[in-house]
Amino acid sequence: MKYLTGIWFAGLFTAAALYYVSHISLLQQPVEHCSKPPTGNLAGWPITTQKSIDPGTEAEPLYAFKYSSDSISLCFRQVAEATLKHKALWDKDIYGPIMFVDPVTREIYTNRPDEGRSLLPHGSIYRGILPKDVILSNTDVEWGGMHWAMIMLPLPENRFDRIDLITHELFHVAQPALGFRTRREENIHLDQKDGRLYLRLELAALEAALKSGRINRALEHLRNALIFRKFRHTLYRGSGTSENNLELLEGLATYTGQMMSGRDKWQWRQYLINRLSAFKKTPTFVRSFAYETVPVYGFFLYRKDNNWNRQVDMETNLTELFIDAFGMDMRILLQSYVKQVAEDYKVEVIADEEMKREISNSALLDTYRRKFFDQPHLEIRLEKMNMSFNPQNLIPLDEDEGTIYPTVQISDNWGILTVERGGALLRTDWRWVIVPEPLEITEDSIKGDGWVIELNRNYHIEEEPGGVYLLTKKRQ
Repeated sequence: MKYLTGIWFAGLFTAAALYYVSHISLLQQPVEHCSKPPTGNLAGWPITTQKSIDPGTEAEPLYAFKYSSDSISLCFRQVAEATLKHKALWDKDIYGPIMFVDPVTREIYTNRPDEGRSLLPHGSIYRGILPKDVILSNTDVEWGGMHWAMIMLPLPENRFDRIDLITHELFHVAQPALGFRTRREENIHLDQKDGRLYLRLELAALEAALKSGRINRALEHLRNALIFRKFRHTLYRGSGTSENNLELLEGLATYTGQMMSGRDKWQWRQYLINRLSAFKKTPTFVRSFAYETVPVYGFFLYRKDNNWNRQVDMETNLTELFIDAFGMDMRILLQSYVKQVAEDYKVEVIADEEMKREISNSALLDTYRRKFFDQPHLEIRLEKMNMSFNPQNLIPLDEDEGTIYPTVQISDNWGILTVERGGALLRTDWRWVIVPEPLEITEDSIKGDGWVIELNRNYHIEEEPGGVYLLTKKRQ
């Protein structure tokens, strides 16, 4: 068995007693962007913009209307310094093309020219207007013949959070060169009662490990977290693989951003505690859990082996890697023992909360089924889709039905769909998206309750029997 260095733990918890963070970083909803077929990266990041007195806070916030060539150039230099300083993290400097985007004007500020030379130099940076068909979000995107890290303005005020966010997206840009590829993952079990219960227990144990004042107790909490994780995987077939895919994609990106942010280990520790505390209020876990799990395990692993992440590739089972590192005994997965361990983490309170949620959530799912299957609706075939969504509020139906996206923006050959309320149903095969009945149809737009499509001229609506509408290409 491999154990963490006791000297580091002793120093950490002695210093932690003297270190105080006067604010809690409240996580705003992250936005993700993805494409179909799923060969591009799915990226997203909880952005912290609350004012902080941490040393990473700049004297003046960087809001879009205050941006100048000098301030943006300074930000680019800070990121370049951070990636170069942490080149050893992935044995590669991940600095690359970056664009900041004003979501109102679509004006972009970049650190490099595009291949088509549509961006104009402005001091040491470049500026231009992003085309309307490019979906805006914190993500990585192919545009202008280049692979960019796209960051929405305004940037976080706190320097640590700002560099964290940008390097997270730069990691997604670098992922193909590092040997990582996107695998589509479905973690609908994490919206079911027991799936949520044992994930919350895992997170509670991870939070306890961060707060623990003794090395042996911290290690015990880490092993308990892994007990809850492994037991969860025994309840849902294939869940270990699907969770692992998302952790490889988003967990490693989040870990990279936090490592490069500039926080010292005391600040990082408190930051992780704040995140876990805030995460409890997240509406759904199916697409958001990986942002929280891998960084905590990585926090402890880094003190044991600075290069642990460089052992990871697309075939790595992160759960097994964590078990090997922290010495969990695989023989203790009996349900009776797991329940006994859970008593240390307020399992009765969590179980009661999850039972109440299951009852209310069941009624919500039935409402969505009637809305998207029984009532009049519009079905749209996806051809070459890009989408932006909030990973914290996805609502999965049954495995063969799909997932509700309460808010989403999708661009495709037929135009741009924007759903601001009421939701859209993305079918499990990612070939169809369904929205409620269209109420207003013109040559260049289709509108419904809470949604609108900016329609390309060579597409139109056809009405089928039974209140089903189809968006189809016009016959030539």
